[in-house]
Amino acid sequence: MRDRRLEAHLLALLREARTLEDLHLQLQPLHPGLRKATLFALLVRLGREGRVVFHQGRFKIAP
Repeated sequence: MRDRRLEAHLLALLREARTLEDLHLQLQPLHPGLRKATLFALLVRLGREGRVVFHQGRFKIAP
């Protein structure tokens, strides 16, 4: 369940292109134990599913 909430918050933030560091700073208050490695792994999974893209150092929702 926690993973789905994190995913929902992440996708909401990705309406605008953001860096990994920016995403981590934005999500840290909502998910205090969140590590950058965990966040990156989630972004990679979403990228493999075709929901997120990485372009010019920033992540965003896939078109």
